[in-house]
Amino acid sequence: MELDFTFRNLEPSEAIKEWATKRFKKVEKHLRGATHAHLTVIVDKHRHRAEVTIYHNGDVLRAAEESGDMYASLDAAMSKVEQVAQRVKERDSIRQAQHQAWRGGER
Repeated sequence: MELDFTFRNLEPSEAIKEWATKRFKKVEKHLRGATHAHLTVIVDKHRHRAEVTIYHNGDVLRAAEESGDMYASLDAAMSKVEQVAQRVKERDSIRQAQHQAWRGGER
């Protein structure tokens, strides 16, 4: 998975990058094929916002979360996008099963 970061109103942090990369691996296991992800981290006064966008096989998975703590915002946004990735995986497997049934089960 190709992962891009954007930091607004704060200095780029290796700790945030490593943590996000670890969390993206959990999401990646639900998605097959090459994906591209973008994480935007924004700080405005006391609000910390995390926005996650994943591009996968024509689908765009997005989640955003805001709280008083950056890691809490990142964790919540990643949980949301992980749930969406699970739904996409289930949808794709259902479509594949229906396609196989329509073709008579032959490969």
